Amino acid sequence: MFAITSAAILVVMWGTIRSLVSYAWDSENTNASQVLLIPFISAALLFVNRAKIFRRLEYGALPGALVVAGGIGLWFASRTWGSQLSEGDRIGLPTSAMIVMWIGCFLIFYGQYAFRAALFPLLFLIFAIPIPSLIMDNLVDFLRRGSADITFYLLRLTGTPVHREGFVFVLPGLPIEIAKECSGIRSCLAMLILSVLTGYMLLGTWWRRLVLVAVALPVMLFKNALRIVTLSLLSIHVDPGIIQSRLHREGGIPFFLIALVLIYPVVKMLMKSEREALVSAKS
Repeated sequence: MFAITSAAILVVMWGTIRSLVSYAWDSENTNASQVLLIPFISAALLFVNRAKIFRRLEYGALPGALVVAGGIGLWFASRTWGSQLSEGDRIGLPTSAMIVMWIGCFLIFYGQYAFRAALFPLLFLIFAIPIPSLIMDNLVDFLRRGSADITFYLLRLTGTPVHREGFVFVLPGLPIEIAKECSGIRSCLAMLILSVLTGYMLLGTWWRRLVLVAVALPVMLFKNALRIVTLSLLSIHVDPGIIQSRLHREGGIPFFLIALVLIYPVVKMLMKSEREALVSAKS
């Protein structure tokens, strides 16, 4: 029955799914670049933990029906005033409705015990919703400002003469601007998702998981500033064309690996503290 209901939801929401895939596939839409991968990760987590999740099955008709009703309400909202929203928000609202309805059906057919056991994989589907423009705009602005501040201090540490006016930096023979495209929003979202997954898989306490996610943000700001400084110095001292090269447009992977190296000790420290806390509790 759950499979049939899920198929029915897919058929009814097929137009939304097509719009979502098309929107996420567009490289210019930074608020949805992660969307296509999220359902597969959630499905993998459900499969890996299936023994625990489906250990006890029961119906959860009333709470599940309430969740489904909430999803239907979101769907009606998308049909009534969704046309007034931006493209990402216009797609995000029915996508939210689809996910909420599907989670409600899961609760109806498998019950509250299975729902609680599968809570993380189910809620992880939130990342499959394009980030609302209000949140996205504020996040990009925050990342730009943080990257600009750290970039300025790093350039000063290198001894490079620099004059700053907001997001514009004037270096010897090289004026640069930290535009919205340079905010590092894609890599920041990737690190956020990776940190959430890592915390779920390797850490057992919520506060340690939150610490890991909180540490990821300044690490990504530093990573983005380091990339800007590296490209700027290479353009000044090696080749002015580097600032317009593919290294500028597509060279984020090496710096993302640096961010992973920086956050690895934090993960190890949190895992160690958790093991020590368990040993102390047993003794």
